[in-house]
Amino acid sequence: MTKKELLQYRSIAAEIVENEERIRESTLRDSVRGSSSEFPYTSHTVSIEGLEGSGDNSRLLKRQNELKRRKRRIEDFIDNIPDSETRRIFRYRYIAGKRRWSWQRIAVKIGGGNTADGVRMIHNRYLEKVVDKKKEM
Repeated sequence: MTKKELLQYRSIAAEIVENEERIRESTLRDSVRGSSSEFPYTSHTVSIEGLEGSGDNSRLLKRQNELKRRKRRIEDFIDNIPDSETRRIFRYRYIAGKRRWSWQRIAVKIGGGNTADGVRMIHNRYLEKVVDKKKEM
């Protein structure tokens, strides 16, 4: 996982929401009359819905699945950081809120006498460690 990939998290999440709206707008809905399969064969309304079979919708659904996969990959990376403090730093930096938290704000939130430079270095050292580990493989 790279810093560039992590920075994409908020944009990916926003694009997923936008695509869900586009999918909702292109969903066709209707209702039909049906009846029970057994006596007394009571008539009732059945709602049906689905996407138009156009290539645009197919591409949109593929893109949506890819975005969800990338988002999940970033969340899994952060969730699997073994050290709680480091995991919290990453979560605040990349996932929490609508905008990226400053190092100063993260340091205050983490507490324990941490400084902005301190939490930034914890973050950078962990990323370097992960990148170095991947190079060894």
